[in-house]
Amino acid sequence: MKSAHKNTVFIVLLGITAALIVGSAFLQLRVGVNAAKTSRIDPGKEYGRYVMLIAERIDSPFWQMVYAGALEAAEELDCVVELSGPLSGADRRSTDEYLDYAIAARVDGILCYVHDDAQTRANLALAAKKGIPVVTLENDSVSSPRISFVGVSSWELGKLLGEQLVRTGGNSSRALVLTDGSAWKSSENIMLSGMREAVRQFSGISVVPLGSADFSGSGFEEAVRRRIMEDMSLDVIVSLRVEDTMLAAQSLIELNQTNRVSVVSFRESPEIYEYLRKGIVSAVVVVDARQMGRRAIESLVEYLDTGHTNDYVITDMHVVNAENLGVYRE
Repeated sequence: MKSAHKNTVFIVLLGITAALIVGSAFLQLRVGVNAAKTSRIDPGKEYGRYVMLIAERIDSPFWQMVYAGALEAAEELDCVVELSGPLSGADRRSTDEYLDYAIAARVDGILCYVHDDAQTRANLALAAKKGIPVVTLENDSVSSPRISFVGVSSWELGKLLGEQLVRTGGNSSRALVLTDGSAWKSSENIMLSGMREAVRQFSGISVVPLGSADFSGSGFEEAVRRRIMEDMSLDVIVSLRVEDTMLAAQSLIELNQTNRVSVVSFRESPEIYEYLRKGIVSAVVVVDARQMGRRAIESLVEYLDTGHTNDYVITDMHVVNAENLGVYRE
């Protein structure tokens, strides 16, 4: 019976995947991963578990590395992992839609970036009702029936960013923090609290958030550029997203303000590392994305095997600066 069930799951999963690719390019599976193998499904082999990894956006180097780590662990633990999610920032479909399809495919488990909103909590409740365990990645939904969260501590991230703020701007500086600002991202509020705690002993430091969710169109970009030009006490811009780091760095270059304002970035990309080399970005806080993917698979399999796993699994963070940049670019 177990073999028949696995074969049925496999057929359903392939059928849904094929329909989505042909009909709307909804899923993009077997994505090329930097320095990693892609998922290989052998139709003649019976795998122990079928897992869907739903990324925030699958064109992101970060999520490709999460997938790479998941693949490594999956191969050791007799799982096959498929990657799905919005194709890029221009893809307006939400991760909830991909979560719906993963549930319909009756996969054995789901690793998922989530929005902590009513729709997501309803989907996670449905998955639990159908006996499909879900591990949330990077952003959590604490009140949902997910089995585990794997990601960074928002408080510790804030403290780490605060420490880099002090090292960059000194004991008396003004920082503009570029956030998403969406109501469902409670993690950002925790991060800001951690940052303020890290700089609390320095009365001359002020932290001012600016959320992109409060603007439409090019409004956020214009607001950032206006702050750079009008706030002459501004010393540091702290960015929580790759696209916002790029916006800040490019704005500083175009406005000829790179000698006055520096950028501290959460998240890396080849372009951000190049800005770091040029001195426009002073520090980059990076998450061990491969470790996140590996620990997510391990937590899921532990739950499937034993019925329990750790509720909260923390992944490592590192600071990249001009001194150690060569190590991280290799």
